[in-house]
Amino acid sequence: MKITTWNLRHGGGKRINAIISALQKETSDVLVLTEYRSNNSELLKKALKTCGYRYQYSICTEPKVNSVLVTSKIEFSSETFDELKEHKSRVIKLQNSDYTIFGCYFPLKKQKKKIFEFLLKQIDKNENIIITGDYNTGKHYLDEKGATFYNSQYLDEFEKKGLFDVWRILNPKRKEFSWYSTAGNGFRLDHFFIDKKFKNDVINCYYKHIYREEKISDHSLMSLELKSYKTKNGIT
Repeated sequence: MKITTWNLRHGGGKRINAIISALQKETSDVLVLTEYRSNNSELLKKALKTCGYRYQYSICTEPKVNSVLVTSKIEFSSETFDELKEHKSRVIKLQNSDYTIFGCYFPLKKQKKKIFEFLLKQIDKNENIIITGDYNTGKHYLDEKGATFYNSQYLDEFEKKGLFDVWRILNPKRKEFSWYSTAGNGFRLDHFFIDKKFKNDVINCYYKHIYREEKISDHSLMSLELKSYKTKNGIT
């Protein structure tokens, strides 16, 4: 199974056709799209449906509110969380018998604490967890040059709960960034943290920078490839 996450940057705006073209080139099973906005929803959803993403999950918001859209070739049940209140547009949960996927768009600065604490409770309640999206944070001196991130300590809490940072496991000493400031400073903001039981199922986890370099978005696209549960068990 291949899961791809990408921050669309303010819903895509005039770049929406270029975004659609880029996503049509991806051979993913699940797309987790952050900074999605409902004002471009019909065009984007229709285009992705023609590519086989027949199951589509989003959060009802005002047109210019940043949220999350998940489109999938695999059917899931979905859940959103009113208890997050002003942040309820930032988290979608998808679940089937094999995976529990949280697609997330974290707020900036200290506000992301609320999402982290919510997710820590969800880890205790759910199995086969995959948490992906734009975390808007990383680890000091590893995912950035200095120590400017807010609430990066919660990534350590994820690891204590039995999740691991897939890209970092594959690239223990490497620095690679998914977003750059106007000053040219790089930051790794987009992540896959997954249940340790999937560790031997990881095929690959990587960033694709070409779309950011072409200014289709300000974030790099990120993908995770896992051995399918059904494939592992000889079921097609």
